[in-house]
This record gives sequence, C-alpha cells and structure tokens, in this order.
Amino acid sequence: MATYKCPVCGKILTEVEYDKALGLWKEKQEHIRHLEEEQKKFKEKEKAIKKTLENERKRLKQQGVEYKKQVRQQAKQFKAEQTKLSTETKKMLSEQSKKSELKLREQRSQLEKSFQLRMKSEIKKGIEQGVTEQKKLFKKQETEFKRTQNKMIQLENSLKVSAKKYEQANEEIKKLKEQIEKGITPQIEGLLEESKLLTKLKELFPKDKFEHPGKGGDIIQFVVEQGKEIGRIVYECKKVKSFNKNHIEQAKEARRLREADFAILVTNAFPSKKQYYFVEKTVFVISPVSLEPITYTLRESLVKIALLKVTNEAKQKAVQQVYDYLSSSEYNNKMNDVANQLIDLAKDLKVEIKSHRDRWEKRYSIYIRLYSDVGLIDSKLKGLVQNQLTDKTKLLPPPKKEFVEIKELEH
Repeated sequence: MATYKCPVCGKILTEVEYDKALGLWKEKQEHIRHLEEEQKKFKEKEKAIKKTLENERKRLKQQGVEYKKQVRQQAKQFKAEQTKLSTETKKMLSEQSKKSELKLREQRSQLEKSFQLRMKSEIKKGIEQGVTEQKKLFKKQETEFKRTQNKMIQLENSLKVSAKKYEQANEEIKKLKEQIEKGITPQIEGLLEESKLLTKLKELFPKDKFEHPGKGGDIIQFVVEQGKEIGRIVYECKKVKSFNKNHIEQAKEARRLREADFAILVTNAFPSKKQYYFVEKTVFVISPVSLEPITYTLRESLVKIALLKVTNEAKQKAVQQVYDYLSSSEYNNKMNDVANQLIDLAKDLKVEIKSHRDRWEKRYSIYIRLYSDVGLIDSKLKGLVQNQLTDKTKLLPPPKKEFVEIKELEH
C-alpha cells in the first residue's frame, strides 16, 4: 500500500487520510455521487425514449392496418362502379346500333332506287352515243398509230446516226482510258518521243537554237537573247514502263558534258509517292504535261541572270538559287496541282462520253419497246374495226419495216 507524508507534521498517512488532510476527500466523494446521479438520470431518460419509440411503432402499425383496409374498400367500390359503367355503356351502344342499322337500311333502299333510275337513263343515253363515240375512238387510235409509226421511222434514223457516233465514242473511251491510266493526254503523249519533243520546243522558243545528235541522244537548247547565247538547257527523253534512277544519272552526266545550266528528264514513269514533277541531283524530272511551265520558268531565269551582267561565280550562285526554289515543296506542290488539273479535265471528258452512251442506250431501249408494241396496236385496231376485239388478242407480227439492230448497244 502506498504511504504519504503529512505536509504539516511529517506523519505517515494513508491515501484517505492524506486526501482528508488536503481537503480533497470530500470533494472527490461529492463528485462520485454526482456522477452516479447523472448515470441514473440518463438510464431513466433512455427508458422513456424506448417507451416513446415503442408507442410510436405501435401507432404506425395500427395506421398501416387501417390504410390497407381503406384501400381494399376503395378498390371494391371502384370495381363496382366500373362494372356498372360497363353495363350502361353496352346498353347505350346496343340502342344506338339498332337506330343506326335502321337508318342505314332506309338510306340503302333510297340509294338503290335512285341508282336503278339513273342506270336506266344512262343505258339509254349510252346506247344512243355508243356508236358515235366508238367511231371517234377508232379514228383517234388510227391517228395515234400513224403518229407512232412516224416516230419510229424518225427514231430509227436517229439510232442509225447514234450507232455510228457510238462506235466512234467507244474507240475514244478506250484510248482515253489508256491515257488516263498513264496519267497523260494524247496531245502530250507524243512529247515522250525526241523528235516530237524537239518540234514542240522549237514552237515554244522560236528564237533559240537546238541541237539533236540523233536517235537516243539528248536535246540541247541554246537560250538566245538579243542575238547572244546566254545559257543552255539539256533534255533527256525516256518512255519506259517503270522508273529507273539511272536515267537521272544520265541526265546529270549530259548536263556536265554539254556544259548546260539546267538538265530536264522528260518521262512517263515516276517512283512511288511522286508524280508529274520533282527535282533530284539537280535534275528536273517532269511529265510531258509539265513541260511548258518548267521550260518557260528555267529560260526566264537564265534571261534575267544574263541581264544582270554578273560574273560566272555570281551566275552559278543565281542558278543554284533557282534550283533551290524550283525544288522546294511550295513550287513542287504548285506544279503537281497544275498537272492534276489537266488530268482531271481528261477524266471529265471520259464521264461526258459515258453520259452520251447511257442516253443512247436508253433511247435504243425505247425504240425496241415501241417496235414490239406496234404489232399489238395494229391488231387491236383491226379487231375493233371488225367488231371482233377479245380480251386475249394475239400479238401479230411487227410491221414490215425492217428492224435496225445495234449490237454495240445490246447488253
């Protein structure tokens, strides 16, 4: 047991004696008593709350029972009212149905009488007018038949002309298809041949001089301004099935041997992802479609450089600047855009030719139907005139006019 020392006399005390000595024991007892009272109050309060909750639960349960009872009563009343309303509705509809049926019988009887009187009148009138109307109908049908025959003759003549045009157009389509697949048009395809390329260059630049060693050789253009040679452009021409990089090397070597300022390789074959125009190893690789704008640009560059009257070193620098610009993405895109527009024009022409062909085929189809129907029209007219028209009139042979068959328009 712990011992404590009195702070006044120094005597050994117990804990209780020590607390009393300090005046704390009484205070501690009061505090303990107070806590016990509070705990008692709390338990009483908790008990009261539980009782209140139990009473509330019972009350709600009772309310639920009463509510269910009310719902059952209301449902029973609703069902009774619904049954009553259904019975009254059926009765009302039955009465209205009887009244409507009686009224309809009266109206039908009146309509039948009125219809019989009108029919007698119409039959009498029809008999009187029948012969006159039939004669008019015969005349009208005969006129229509003659008009149809005239149209067929006109259509036959038109189809003869169309057939000839179709044959020509068909040939054009085949040629155009081959040319579009190659990416060139007939006017520029010939530029892949050296002699035709030389002729075209002479037409574009009549003041310049040209040299062509012969078959398989390059073409040299001597740019002449005010009677003086101011530069040279060398051309290599290749018409091949697939692109070959050796052709670029040949054009580059030709430029060196001819001491030319620019080298141009004109070809119909291009590497993948490139078409119509690109620059590689200082050689301009172009499609015939790009010939005119490229040659004009290069020649004008040489003329402008010559007018500056610069040294050879400055001239080479200026030529390099021209190379840099013409090999840039900006210029490359512009040139390819021009080439694509020319190719699009060729494709539009192909679409136009196809449209003409579709119209001719449609007209030919109408022509066949008209020709086959003429026999039936003639047969019906004869039957009407002879008073022998039946529901199942046999189709007579077509008119003696010879049928024009166009094999090119047959499917």
